[in-house]
Amino acid sequence: MKIDERMNLTELAEHMGTESLTEAARMRDLLLTERRERTEDFSGEEWAELLIRAGETPA
Repeated sequence: MKIDERMNLTELAEHMGTESLTEAARMRDLLLTERRERTEDFSGEEWAELLIRAGETPA
């Protein structure tokens, strides 16, 4: 999936294995800070770490 500011949050949520658009929006923000073009460019470990961070409630 291409990483950009116009990512479809519903599709991203499905890609993440969640129904939460809030988590998907946080994930999009995290992905935009990384220097990658596609979600497939992340290793399994990197993706898992991003999923955890996206699921955390902001303080």
